[in-house]
Amino acid sequence: MPTVELISITPNYMELLKTACSKPYGNDVSDKGIQCIINSGHLSVLEHCYASFEVECSVRVLGQLTRHRHLSFTCKSARGSAFDKCVMPDGFYDYVEKHGMPKEVVDALSNNGFMLGVYEECIAGGLSKQDAAYFLPQGIETSMVVTGNFRAWYEYLPKRLCKRAMPEHRELADKIHKKLAKAAPEIFDRNFMGCSYCKEQSCSFGHKKGDKK
Repeated sequence: MPTVELISITPNYMELLKTACSKPYGNDVSDKGIQCIINSGHLSVLEHCYASFEVECSVRVLGQLTRHRHLSFTCKSARGSAFDKCVMPDGFYDYVEKHGMPKEVVDALSNNGFMLGVYEECIAGGLSKQDAAYFLPQGIETSMVVTGNFRAWYEYLPKRLCKRAMPEHRELADKIHKKLAKAAPEIFDRNFMGCSYCKEQSCSFGHKKGDKK
């Protein structure tokens, strides 16, 4: 299961946003005015504010996170750190059994499984950690600090809260959303899971643009 901790957020973010929004028009902007600007799709103002998280998740999810190009990452090093734990999403054993995969195959990727054993034996035999990392499965747990401006997070959430998202990544996005909604409710305390946020006209779940999920 992924873990998330909010470690930094722009202080007085609403005052900063109101100051930024007032400059183009020469008038003071209220909290309600900020909402109107955001709801109208003028999201560039959100780029003035930032939030940083400490995240633990699988390498598989890290590969998806880095597709969000406006987020910044500092990740656990395969050269300077050892890896010793695999991430198994809740219900994963039942899922693979339902699809006919033997439980032994999944066990091979668990904490004391075959692939981790090979990795540890390579290091014990003198291979560097970064070279031994070739044997690590994508389910291996890694950690990182992720920073993004409010616009980057605002655009990230609907993509990864979608029902089509990878379950582990969707759980991660849900935890990030809850942290942001608590720390900056004026911006993030809203439903990002509605299809109205989606740019696609339809999907494999049978939803059409404008439907509620």
